[in-house]
Amino acid sequence: MDWLANFIVNLPLDEISDRLSELTRWWSNLVDGVPPDLLPLYAYVGFSVIVLLLWLFIVRVLPKPFGGMSWLAVFAVLLTPTTALGDTGDIAPASIAVVYGILMKDMGLALSNLLPILVVFAVGLFLGFIWQVIKGLIDKAVEKSRQQALLDEQAEREYEEEQLALASANYASVVDTNVGNEPDATLIKTKK
Repeated sequence: MDWLANFIVNLPLDEISDRLSELTRWWSNLVDGVPPDLLPLYAYVGFSVIVLLLWLFIVRVLPKPFGGMSWLAVFAVLLTPTTALGDTGDIAPASIAVVYGILMKDMGLALSNLLPILVVFAVGLFLGFIWQVIKGLIDKAVEKSRQQALLDEQAEREYEEEQLALASANYASVVDTNVGNEPDATLIKTKK
């Protein structure tokens, strides 16, 4: 336990206090014009967006389909709305109501608030599937047009080489391309 006592004695309490007071001043300046009844909503949505942005770093590590699905699951858990308990009718996160229902051993409340989360997740999976299909079709069309452009470029290059051979009076390459390697009658007349 000496290490704990040494750790507490060596803590820079003045620096920690200064940082906390700076954080408190920054937060009070940030929410200065926000009405008190909207402050919890703004804080919740703001921190949910921060969590979703930070989750993108985890998504990059995970395999492609599981990363997107995990981001969608976090989105559904954090931002699915429901009505708050009581008579106020305020909007609250459904995940809090699920946790509240589990803690109060009210499985009906927990399941009824889990349903919107699952619906948001399912709709997100469906939209992700549609997006992947559209993206696949676009990629296929781009690849097809790229292949067609390469074929057109190759045909143009062959045509230019043929025109250059004809313009430079290199009839030997033209004669070799004839069927059966027979010289063309017009070429024989022009050479005489």
